[in-house]
Amino acid sequence: MSVFSPVDPLISIGGAVLYTIGGLNPQRITHASEARFPAHAIPSGLAYQKTGLGERSKTIEARTMPHVMGGMDAFALLELHHARQDTVPFIRMSKNFLGLSDGYCVIQALEYDEDKLHPYDGVGRVIDVTLGLLMLTAPSVLSLAGLYRGGR
Repeated sequence: MSVFSPVDPLISIGGAVLYTIGGLNPQRITHASEARFPAHAIPSGLAYQKTGLGERSKTIEARTMPHVMGGMDAFALLELHHARQDTVPFIRMSKNFLGLSDGYCVIQALEYDEDKLHPYDGVGRVIDVTLGLLMLTAPSVLSLAGLYRGGR
């Protein structure tokens, strides 16, 4: 149980909410994407062909002090989504309950460090979590749900 009441949600990943104050607090978000441009040799040099976007990913670094701030509920949900390889919505929260959907994602990597283990329960006093999210495109989400099978 947290001493502070969680306020100002920042990110929701499949129901696991990361808060500004209280709970699991995001410290850094990194975005990465790539576009593919294969080269073809032609007499005057190289010609590049646009073949679309490649992988889009996000890395989120978060921290909590569970004995003071809570946050282990969100951490447990993230662990569950990772273990089950769930496809979940990624929503960036804003003021006045405005949420901006960034599509669906899967948790590709989950790392956590526990520092200064508490003698009472053995849980770290400070827990740092790093999530590697793979952002999915709409056809990928539909195919994972069994609704889209592509051309036959």
